[in-house]
Amino acid sequence: MATPNPTGAPRTAAPAIGTRTSVRVDRALSDDLAVLMLPGVNASDAIRAAVGHLANIYRTAWHHGVCPSDTAPRILAYQLDGQATTTPTTSAYDVRQPAPGVSAHLPEPPRGAHVAA
Repeated sequence: MATPNPTGAPRTAAPAIGTRTSVRVDRALSDDLAVLMLPGVNASDAIRAAVGHLANIYRTAWHHGVCPSDTAPRILAYQLDGQATTTPTTSAYDVRQPAPGVSAHLPEPPRGAHVAA
């Protein structure tokens, strides 16, 4: 069992590199992971891909001033490429990662009104 947080304050520091983190799997998470694993990836790679995708959305929103930095952007839509992938996603360990906090690709700013920087 996890040690309770004595201050009650939320823990917002990222886990140290090389450590393991855990999350309790409930029905919704199990169902979501089942969907993400359908293309043939394992649970760890599915979680890495999902977290990486959401982090890039946040970085892009902050970089382009869509919302104030360090706030969660409200995701209203997404765009899909009609081309199916021919091979499953490989482990993130097989791909060279950009420097921490830097997205490999920041798209053009989204259309519409943005929060003043």
